[in-house]
Amino acid sequence: MLDSLIVTQVQDASNPDDNSNAYAVTSVSTREGFFVDTGGTNSTTAKLILAYQQQVQSISKPPQFVFLTHGHPDHTGGIALIQRTYSSTPIYVVSQQVAKETMQWIDFSCERSTFSGAQCNLNYASILRVLTSPQSQLSFSHPSIKLRAINDLVKGDSSYAGLLELTTPSGIPFLFTGDSIVIQSHLYVSNFFENQTPPASDNALCEWAGYMQASGCEFRSNRRFIILPGHGPVSHANRYTQDIALNIDWIRALRRLTFNSCNISYVWSQMIRQYPNFVSKDFDMKGALNTHVPANANSVGCKCNNGFPAICPMYNEPPRCRYLDNNIGDAQLSCSTRSSFRKNT
Repeated sequence: MLDSLIVTQVQDASNPDDNSNAYAVTSVSTREGFFVDTGGTNSTTAKLILAYQQQVQSISKPPQFVFLTHGHPDHTGGIALIQRTYSSTPIYVVSQQVAKETMQWIDFSCERSTFSGAQCNLNYASILRVLTSPQSQLSFSHPSIKLRAINDLVKGDSSYAGLLELTTPSGIPFLFTGDSIVIQSHLYVSNFFENQTPPASDNALCEWAGYMQASGCEFRSNRRFIILPGHGPVSHANRYTQDIALNIDWIRALRRLTFNSCNISYVWSQMIRQYPNFVSKDFDMKGALNTHVPANANSVGCKCNNGFPAICPMYNEPPRCRYLDNNIGDAQLSCSTRSSFRKNT
């Protein structure tokens, strides 16, 4: 608890090795609260709702809002249960692009029967509300709290995403990052509905690295910034630079592999070996590498055929990326992209 606030990251029983993508934020003084993302399963969402109800000491008082960071099913799978429990609670996204991508992922999940009928039968076009007046829409009844939505248009883990900043009465800021910034957990390269082939798919990874570098500049002036990622442990500003460097090393290694292999399983096994804290061995579609393998290797003449060769006969240097070809410590490059991070809604 900090400044009479309780922030609860709900653990998903089906994936005990990874913190889940659902937060309840409640006020001890006013017994009000809100959610950031919903989790991917009804069991996770039920735990989220239960934690909220216990903290506000009511089973009937609705959360003031739900903020969705992005549209991946493991962040939005609880919308149906929240709607059924709290039909009056608004569910916000930062942009029409996030709303569209969310609905595309829901359709994708329903087509493959990974979502239930209850999840698929909702009218998401009317449920998802795009923030137009965040100061009034993101209303949280707690003294001197400041909330700010950040519209992140840089393609990375998802094509479009938003972040939510919360500043406490004593000036301590929290940042809910969804999967835009990942702290020792899975990285999921799934700009799936746009930029599916090179060079656009690879450019998305390059821009994601630049975005994360820029975010590091944002937090230098405030060493107390508390990062609350969609997956993985909380990161404080005194470790943030190292965490970002590790994220970017992951992207750099992934690019080197995807431009030199025709086999998704081989690429993923190598990523697991090199970064065991960043991946799940049974992760669906192996982190959406189908947007990069074998397309990247084919684009440099590897001549892939049904997953072969696992390793291309000649090493292919990935295309130039100014954010990855320079040292992560290059402050001038990193901070030159700062304006891309500060896109307020």
